[in-house]
Amino acid sequence: MSKPKFIEDSPGEKVLLMGNEALARGILEAGTVIAAGYPGTPSSEILDTLAEMIPYHPHLKLEWSINEKVGFEVAYGGSMSNVRSVACMKHVGVNVASDAFMTACYAGARGGMVLISADDPNCWSSQNEQDNRIFGLHALVPVFEPSNAQEAKDMIKYAFEFSEQFQSLVLFRTTTRLNHGRGDVILGEINKVNREYSFDWDRSRWVCLPSHSRVLRVRLLERLEEISEFANYFPFNNLSISKEKVKGTRYGFVAAGVPYAHLMDALDHFNLRGKVSILKLGLVYPPPKNLIKEFFKNVDEVLVIEELEPFLENILKQIAYDEGISREVIIHGKDYFPQNGEFPSELFFDIFARFMDLDYEKPSVPEDMIIIPPRLPILCPGCSHRATFYAIKKVEKKMKTKFVNSSDIGCYTLAVYKPLEGIDIQVCMGGSIGFANGIAKIQPKENPVLAILGDSTFFHSGIPGLINAVYNQNNMLVVILDNRSTSMTGFQDNPGTGIKITKEPGTRVVLEELVKGCGVKPENIWIEDSNNIPMMIEKLEQAVRAEGVRVFISRHLCSLIEANQYRQEGIKPPTIKVDSDKCIGCLICVNQFGCPAIMFNQEDKKAYIDQSTCRGCEVCIEVCPQNAINKEQE
Repeated sequence: MSKPKFIEDSPGEKVLLMGNEALARGILEAGTVIAAGYPGTPSSEILDTLAEMIPYHPHLKLEWSINEKVGFEVAYGGSMSNVRSVACMKHVGVNVASDAFMTACYAGARGGMVLISADDPNCWSSQNEQDNRIFGLHALVPVFEPSNAQEAKDMIKYAFEFSEQFQSLVLFRTTTRLNHGRGDVILGEINKVNREYSFDWDRSRWVCLPSHSRVLRVRLLERLEEISEFANYFPFNNLSISKEKVKGTRYGFVAAGVPYAHLMDALDHFNLRGKVSILKLGLVYPPPKNLIKEFFKNVDEVLVIEELEPFLENILKQIAYDEGISREVIIHGKDYFPQNGEFPSELFFDIFARFMDLDYEKPSVPEDMIIIPPRLPILCPGCSHRATFYAIKKVEKKMKTKFVNSSDIGCYTLAVYKPLEGIDIQVCMGGSIGFANGIAKIQPKENPVLAILGDSTFFHSGIPGLINAVYNQNNMLVVILDNRSTSMTGFQDNPGTGIKITKEPGTRVVLEELVKGCGVKPENIWIEDSNNIPMMIEKLEQAVRAEGVRVFISRHLCSLIEANQYRQEGIKPPTIKVDSDKCIGCLICVNQFGCPAIMFNQEDKKAYIDQSTCRGCEVCIEVCPQNAINKEQE
């Protein structure tokens, strides 16, 4: 297999890169040594791409950390040791890391330190849309935001230099459209940072007890003031002034990140480039006040374009008020653009037409245009999680009661949909056990409380909740879905696999031994193959009926990984077929189990298996009450 171009030290080479690949290349070019974090869409490919680089750039030291807080601390430990370091995570991961992040901002950076927050407008793969630019305002540290793949590469490379220049952490915000979009990127030179790496024994800086933190807080504010002055000269900020009027008004636009790219497309569409003033920001906090003041001198009306919160809009309004021009310059933002969701390019055309009173007719959809139906969120064919939830529902029915199923975040969250409908609660990582602790205190025994989470999630933040349950003697069953992978974010390994990000063997942490170490009694631990439905039902019923804190480990390899292993090893999975003579069209296989490989013929009212999607897991054989589904004999 040939070496990817983005790994080579070939300055000037133009390559097509995904945004996350461009970020990884920029991290490499900066001479970064340590990169750590926890996989989370849309950030996962950054560390995955860096891992591809290790054979060619062995100075890189990477890890998938147990969670985002630990990942941040790993990277920050590198900064303390004069090493350029980066922590990568999705936006909600910053919530987990924020305890360390907020105080680390007081002490600042030694080696360049960047925290990448991959935000997710429109909740494409997340439980919320939070705007992490606000963390910059909260922590009093600069926030960078690139607008395309080239700028992502160049800006993050520069971020490490900036961090060292001001001894400040940098919060680097991206969004899904940049992370997963693609664009041409001209490669730069890979920097080899020649410096001594050693820990700095400065207790007044690194030991954040109150007497030290009071002093560090003053230094933090001084750094922010220095950065605020420099913001006017930040190389990725740009002010373009136009003296022209459009229909008697001098219009101005302010944007950063992906919205800036859409802004320029919309201006081209209306032939307005050069006829309006534009303030493009790469450093979104602290704001370049002098640039903003100059911008205000040349506009009558301003439209601030930003996804999610009115972050820049509020900053501009505050500066306009402080300068006494809030009545002279009209600032718009969320009165035109929504405060939720990702902005599609066509939204800009409609809003621009209204904002500037322009002629615009929405294009009609061609009559012969093929409309692709929406892809429903559903568990994969052969997914062992489906088998587990099916077994839970069977036990629930057998016991003639209703369980309270508190779930975590992962592939298994899709079990909330029909036909499984196996999830009642889902809020955050580790929350399944945490919420179950509270519910178990008041829930009657007739409605057992189950906390359901994946293996990687248990390692991430489930352990404290389990220890809390043991310590407080909360009556609950924890179901750990062990598919030996962090599947939803790209099949990354975790402590349960014992494989490091480099694909070298690490030390495997055995779930059942860890559970015992948390204080769960051996007799209150059950383990079963998820796809063995009869035994799953039998053991789950035992676990549900027992008292105290119990743990059930439902274990089977992720079906996508299993299918890939079959292909690599030349193994043909079993062929599963429906005997049409035995099938009575009861639809139990469809309405209660719901594997997408099971189809239904409306003409003869019989089920059949779509062989192109079937993984041969054999679970449906146990589901059919008519014994109409069987494995084809060799």
